[in-house]
Order: sequence, then C-alpha cells, then structure tokens
Amino acid sequence: MAERVTIQDIADALGLSRNTVSKALNNHPQIPEGTRERILQKAAELKYKNFSSINMGNIALLTRGDINVISFYAETIKGMETALSARGFNLILTLVKPEDIRNNALPANINPFNIDGIVCIEIFHKPYIETILGAGIPTVFIDSLPNTVFDSHKYDILMVENEFATYTLTKTLIDEGHEHIGFIGDLHHCRSFYERWLGFERAMRASGYEPDPAFSITPDDTQPYLSVEWMTAQLKSLATLPTAFVCANDDIGISAVRALKELKVQVPEQIEVTGFDDIANAKIIDPPLTTVHTYPYELGTRVVEALLNRIEQPDRHKETIYLDTSVVLRGSTRRRNEASEAAGTASVASPPF
Repeated sequence: MAERVTIQDIADALGLSRNTVSKALNNHPQIPEGTRERILQKAAELKYKNFSSINMGNIALLTRGDINVISFYAETIKGMETALSARGFNLILTLVKPEDIRNNALPANINPFNIDGIVCIEIFHKPYIETILGAGIPTVFIDSLPNTVFDSHKYDILMVENEFATYTLTKTLIDEGHEHIGFIGDLHHCRSFYERWLGFERAMRASGYEPDPAFSITPDDTQPYLSVEWMTAQLKSLATLPTAFVCANDDIGISAVRALKELKVQVPEQIEVTGFDDIANAKIIDPPLTTVHTYPYELGTRVVEALLNRIEQPDRHKETIYLDTSVVLRGSTRRRNEASEAAGTASVASPPF
C-alpha cells in the first residue's frame, strides 16, 4: 500500500515550511499567489488527498494564427499556464484562421463537451465574438473592440490601464514645451489603442491644444506599420513633421525611430518618440524607447482568476478589469536623455491610482 502523502512531504519537496504549505492549501490571504500556485501544483503531483484528482479540465486559448501575437503575449500565456496547472486545467492553444472568421466557424475542438472555458486574445471581429459567445462556454477576453469603451457588451474583458498612462506620457511632452505632437497607430484596431488615443487627445486638450491630424499617422491596421520603408514614406508624406510622436505601441514606436533615422532626423534632439508595452526591443533600440511598462505575467494569472470565477458563477455580473501600468522614461525623450543619461537606468513613474 502506498504511503500517505503529508503536508510535510509537500513542504520538503518545495523547500518551504510546513506552516506555509498548510496556509496555502487553506487559501490563507498571507500566502503570495505565486507561492500558492507552486504548492497546489506540487500537491497535485504528489497526489495529496483530494488534490490528486485536480487535473480534469481544459481551457482553450483562442487567438489569431499570427506569430507576432503569440510572441507578444508569451509572458501572459506563461502566467495563464502556471495558474491553470495549479488548479488542474490544461491550456490548449487554438489558432483561429482567417477563413474561420470569414465563415464564422469555430475550430473543431471548441465545444462544451471538451472545453471548460475560453480565453480570447486579439479577437476583434464583432460577428466572430458573437459566434464564440454563442457556443455557451464561459469566456473572457484580453482586450476587445474599440467601441466597447462606450457601447454595452455581454462578456468579461481584462486589460492593462491605457488612458491615464498615455495622458501622462503626452503631458510630459507638453510640459517640455511641445505643442505639435502626432499620434501613430490605428486607433480603431482595438480598445487598448483607442484608449491610448483618448489619453493623448485628453492631454492635448487639457493643455489648450487641439490634436492636429496633419501631424498623425492613423490609417487602418491593414497597413504595414512595422515596415520601416512604409513608415518612412508616411513620414515623408507629412507636410510638416511634429516635434514629438506618441505611438500606440512599442513596435510602432521602434518603426518610427528607425524611419526617422532613415530621414536623418535625430531622436530625441529633433523629434521625441514614445511607445507602449515595454517589450524587450524597447530597451535595446538606439536610443532606448520611452514607454509604458505593463505586467504581462500578472495579466495571465488574473485572466485565469476571472475565467474560473465565470465558470463557477456563469450568471454573475460582467466585469471589465484593468491592471495598473507605469511610465518608463528612456533616451527617446529629452527629459530622460538629459536628466538621467549618465545613470544608465530607466526612470519609472507610477500612476497615482
């Protein structure tokens, strides 16, 4: 007969105290979420009591078959996998093809018989969203349609905070004396981009300036924003360059910096540039990109919490949840470049809420 697994066995396996393990198994609020997840996962592996039957659910991650999307959300997916594994669920990556969206057809494995919940990433097509919800499977969305800012919707959305962070970035530029600031990005691509545009617009108007479309590059997202050649052509088409650009994300900001270099325009001496998301390349581009830091791993664990709540309480009120962000000043803006360049580190400003 197999020897019974004890709390001490779990503690020894993880190098933790018996008291910590006991508190985690009883959902004590003092235990950090990451530690609790490790303990629950080990309890399942060792077949401790009722945790031995924990592995019995499947969560589908629905996203477009775009390697850039998957790469961008890698840390978020990692956070989801860790949190789901600790609670006995498998995460199944399911790619949505363009023809699926055109035909309003769900992938074959998406049905209530083998999927307990769905997380949607980069699904911004309203009829297809309705098709997903029509499957009757508990679903949460990371980001959503731009019109959900003002229109009603019938599903849970998790996002990073966008509007105040972009307001702060734009206000920083205005406080340096900039009056002519452009926005780069399709504000109708998704809710996040639209909220970033709202933050930009609000900062301009609060400072007595009307956003001038002549300084912005905002065609729809079918255009190759990440192509330096395309971005260079867009910059050349502007009658007059602004003195700063606020970009909808880091990839666009990096494209803008490289295109400006092609035009022999110095950043930040002649034009300042900001991004959003704080991706790895934002730190290594020359000059390093001023941006907004998000917390993708924590977003992943929070998504799991929201989805499991939805699974357990399918009729509860719908939620829109924001995770905090923080501004990171680097060399692509003069304030960082002049004030802190010698220190060689980024300056981080956290929002007051």
